[in-house]
Amino acid sequence: MVSARVIGHADIVRELAALAASEEPPHALLFAGPDGTGRTALAIEYALRLNCERLHPPTTAGASLFAGDSSLLPPPSSREPCGECRPCRLILEGAHPDIITLGPGDTLCRPRDGESHPKHPDSRDIRICQVRGLIDLVARYPFEARHRMIIIDPADRFGREAAHTVLKTLEEPPGHTVFCLVSAAPEALLETIISRCRRIDVRPVPRARIEAGLVERGFGPELAARAAEASRGRPGRAMEFAQHPEMMGDRGRLLERCARVAAGPLRERFTYAADLATRWRNDRHAILAEIDAWEAFWEERLRQGVSGAEDRGRLAGCVEALRAITTVRADLQANVMARPAFELMLLCFPRVTLVPSPEEESAAYA
Repeated sequence: MVSARVIGHADIVRELAALAASEEPPHALLFAGPDGTGRTALAIEYALRLNCERLHPPTTAGASLFAGDSSLLPPPSSREPCGECRPCRLILEGAHPDIITLGPGDTLCRPRDGESHPKHPDSRDIRICQVRGLIDLVARYPFEARHRMIIIDPADRFGREAAHTVLKTLEEPPGHTVFCLVSAAPEALLETIISRCRRIDVRPVPRARIEAGLVERGFGPELAARAAEASRGRPGRAMEFAQHPEMMGDRGRLLERCARVAAGPLRERFTYAADLATRWRNDRHAILAEIDAWEAFWEERLRQGVSGAEDRGRLAGCVEALRAITTVRADLQANVMARPAFELMLLCFPRVTLVPSPEEESAAYA
């Protein structure tokens, strides 16, 4: 089963269709996988399948675009959301009152009775006051949806008190609400939260499928090919590249900087680590993109192959570098001190020798 709204992930879409068609859909799903792989798109797909009037015609006669003898229709698990009924349109427009995304910030913030506190739109964590608002919300029936959906993204950003408090709601969920937790670091979640969710691992998508998906959405073949290659298996990132091609130029400059730092002296790595830590405080998204560029840099060197003992040693260094990148991502998710984490990552990187470009070689012999 393939959804026109999701690039790749046919097996997951098939699973979501079966879950949405069941008499008692699971009350909590955990979409675990790297950023940009389509986790939120899959959550929205699930919301459509739970609420589409074509798949679940209202019992009141005349209340649906698809009123009639539903026994003549194929089972919901084999059909697609219509995209035309009121629930589908509101969900696709991001305007449905019962499809809510909860993340760090002010969403659903509710101070204790008789108390007030300043707004916190730039909060790094999901706070206990937001969980209070969440609990108050799910205690009431949805405004109009068959199933209210709360998308918690990123779920690994719960504060300690907030995590333990939301656990009580997951233990005794209301029948009309579904939770979709989205996380790139599920290991940072409480085990008790993970155990109450149906886990769905969202993995990178083959480049050819991403390229085809971009062409289907109206992008030119050349741009689609470049964006698919640069995305490294992440459809969401590929869409960003296709919509904003200048971002691919930024990525190229990041890779060039990676090469210079990897070839430079040790003191340059410490300077670079300090720069990363400073920028991490103000623009985490940009630093995570830079870490992705490092991962692409070492993966490319790993793909260059092995021909002898010297090359095997070099490739072992690439593997060690990729492990260090995985470690720094986990450390940053755990809110460790950024500068030591970046320094440790960079110290684990092997030193490389840059191959001069033809222009540089010509200048050297001029």
